[in-house]
Amino acid sequence: MSYIDGFVIAVPKANKQKFIDHARMADEVFMEMGALRIVESWEDDVPDGKLTDFRRAVQATAEEAVAFSWIEWPDKAVRDAAMAKMMSGD
Repeated sequence: MSYIDGFVIAVPKANKQKFIDHARMADEVFMEMGALRIVESWEDDVPDGKLTDFRRAVQATAEEAVAFSWIEWPDKAVRDAAMAKMMSGD
């Protein structure tokens, strides 16, 4: 069974290209470490919810956009090995 890491973050709208550039660099590393697929997305239609929503989850301001990304790994063991390698700096 595959394993998914998901991320929701607030990014200053003025830094959209920096986000894209950073994501491309990081995605290459994740793929080299065994990721099967990576999806990066930038908000387009993120309405406010009645109880909760992505904007409130990350406390996004009016100057920030919500980015939603996920990494698909073949399994948790491959993901854990990749994260351990990244944290060790090897």
